[in-house]
Formats: sequence, structure tokens, C-alpha cells
Amino acid sequence: MRFLAIEHELPSLQVTNAEVLERVRAASARHLPPADLDTLDALTRSTFASTGTEVRYHRAAGESAAELAASAGRKALATSGLDPDDVDLVLYVGIGRGVLEPASANIYQDMLGLRRATAFDILDACASWLRGLQLARLYLETGTYRNVMIINAEFLGRECHRYELTSLAEFAHWHPCVTIGEAATATILTASGAGDAPDSFEADFRTWGAKRDLCFVPLPNFEGYFGMPVAPELDVQPMQFVSFGLRLMEFGASRLIEHYASSPSFRDYSPDLVFGHAASDGMSRYVADQCGLDREKVQFYHRLYANTVSASVPLGMSHAAQNGLLKNGDDILIMSASAGVTTALVKLAYQN
Repeated sequence: MRFLAIEHELPSLQVTNAEVLERVRAASARHLPPADLDTLDALTRSTFASTGTEVRYHRAAGESAAELAASAGRKALATSGLDPDDVDLVLYVGIGRGVLEPASANIYQDMLGLRRATAFDILDACASWLRGLQLARLYLETGTYRNVMIINAEFLGRECHRYELTSLAEFAHWHPCVTIGEAATATILTASGAGDAPDSFEADFRTWGAKRDLCFVPLPNFEGYFGMPVAPELDVQPMQFVSFGLRLMEFGASRLIEHYASSPSFRDYSPDLVFGHAASDGMSRYVADQCGLDREKVQFYHRLYANTVSASVPLGMSHAAQNGLLKNGDDILIMSASAGVTTALVKLAYQN
């Protein structure tokens, strides 16, 4: 499998930690006494320090999620040298979406003029792009499709950033929301050619569905579909991001480390670069150290873009390619823990 393009697009508004802290204090002041506001400020600063959060990009007034994603798609088409009619399949892998029906992939099939492509969505929280990568590879290697575009539009950051807390008790399931950034990515893949190096692609996923209550975004009919009670202290509101960040990180990291340790084909692999879901640079360092990985090879992008959800791995790869860090022929390892909880290991030889 070859990468004909991997591109990204960012919104224009850069939001700093200082701005977030100021807005949290102002919005929460009518509920919390000064001492609690100081505690909230200290806890949030501690979160930023441990995750490595510095800035995040959000849409400015007038910027459209669909237009930004389409811009990433147009960049990918230009880089690939393909005509829009050359794309056979569009996979949309973003959590960000404006409709449940039809598939969001239809939007970008239309906006990018991919007239001959069929289109559908894949959804598995922050592991969605990796699921799409695996499925694209299967389609390409069987000859079902010639060229596949994987696209996402992770533009929920502005909505996820809830600044008003009514009590300090909310902090446990609130603080990840202010580490969310926004981005779109577009990846175009094609099957390996006769002269390409052997395809070393391998992917392995594991899921612990009983931990789905650690991180979720509820819909209005949430209770009838979730299949389990949630923490009694939660006041679940439609489309309000809930994430017990510390518990999620601890469980996901421990399972990812176990997953890697019990998988010889990944454990014995010697990558040139390691990418992961950029939810926390601090946790990424911990996982790398526990797995015995060389930190010099591990790419850390949370400090640059914050947590861009399912866009974080392709965004990191796009950044690395544009800055000369990711090169043709590099052996790549991708490690990810996602809400669900899902852990993912992917290895591949990057060919472009």
C-alpha cells in the first residue's frame, strides 16, 4: 500500500492556555467561591502540564468545518496528482459530524467532485482513522478499489470546550474537554506496485466495551441505547463531552502496554518512527518508556495541536512528512488507546 498523499488543514484561531484559564474562571465565578476558583485554576494548570497542552486551534467566526475538510481533500488530490474521477472510495473517519444520516462521507464525495467514488463512514472514536487505514488496505490489496481517500473533520473543539463549572466535583470528568483541538486530514492510498518494497502492513485491535462509560458524547436518546448506568454525579446533557481523563488514561495506557508486550510481531519490530494518538504527550512518554521504545523515534504532537481526536495520527504524519521527518521507506509503528476502550497497534513501511 502506498501513500499518495497525507495532508492536513487547521482552523485559524489559536487558543492559548492563558485564554482558557481566564474563561474558565470568569464563567465559573457565579457558582464557585474564590478559594474553589483558585483550586480549579491550579488543577487545570496541572492538567496542562502533565498532558503537555500549550495551544489548540479552533474555528474563527465564519470558518466552516466542511470547507476546511474539503480544503484538506483538495490538497491531497493536488499532492497525489490524481484526477477526482480516479478516487474509487471515500471513507469518512471523523467523530465530528453535523448529521447522523446520511454518511458524512457523502458530503466530501460531493464537495470534492469525486463522482465515481462510493462513500461511507467508519466510527471508532479516536481509533477511527486506523480502522479506515486497515479497511482501505484490504480493499486495495484485493483489487476492489484502486484509490481510496480517508478524510476526517474533527471540529468539535469549540463546542467541547465547556468553561462553566458548577462545582469542583465536575473536574474529574471535565478537564479533558479543554485539551481538545480542531483539524481536518485527508489521506489518499493506492495499492503497492510491482516495483515497490514488500508490504509489511499489519494491524491488531483489542476492545474493552465495559469501559465505554469513561469517555462518551451522548445523543438526546442516550439512556435507551447505552446499555449501562453512568456515574450518578453526571448530569448528562446531549452532545456534552464526558471524559474521566485520568481513569481513561490509566486504563488505556495499561492495556496498550499489555497489548504491545503480548504481540511479538510488534514488540520485535524496529521502527524508524513511532506515532500515537496525541491525547497527552506525558502519557505517550510513559507508554514509550514502559514498552522500551527509543524516545528519539517517538513523535509528540499534543503540545503543537492539542488532542485532535481521530485526526491526531494522520495530522502527526502529515506534519512529519512536511518537515522532512517522515521519509519514503521509513518503517512506522503506530500505537493508540481510544475511548471504547480500544487499543490499536499498526506497523507499515511508509511508501509514497
